[in-house]
Amino acid sequence: MSVSGPRSTLKIASVARGDALVVYAEGDLDATTAHLLREELRQVWESSRISVVVIDVAKIMFCDSRGLSELISALQRGQAANVRLILSGVQGVLRRVLTITGLRNVFEQHPTVEEALGSASDAGPRHPPGPEMGGLYEVAGDR
Repeated sequence: MSVSGPRSTLKIASVARGDALVVYAEGDLDATTAHLLREELRQVWESSRISVVVIDVAKIMFCDSRGLSELISALQRGQAANVRLILSGVQGVLRRVLTITGLRNVFEQHPTVEEALGSASDAGPRHPPGPEMGGLYEVAGDR
């Protein structure tokens, strides 16, 4: 399935890989486009077949507070539905946004989709260790 809105600068496509869904996002994740990611993930929250969602953000060029809010919402929905959410390809602007907000360690991350899927097949924690969502975060520097 591929979705893009009128005059949107975000392209979303997803591919099922066993019990995992890989969502490819390309462009700007912001106030005018965040709804596209939400709509793409809606099928996950309505399905009991999916246990892992990998969002490939390697081609995200811009992310504002609304885009970040959508990623946080996806993480929270995943936790509520017992669906493991993994980000792959975090770099550039999105990496800086996650670092500045102190959320870098809240999201499970892997360099590539294949590594994320490999990690998902390993027996391990379903969510990364760190602060629970909903609290205040200190700004963490790049370590």
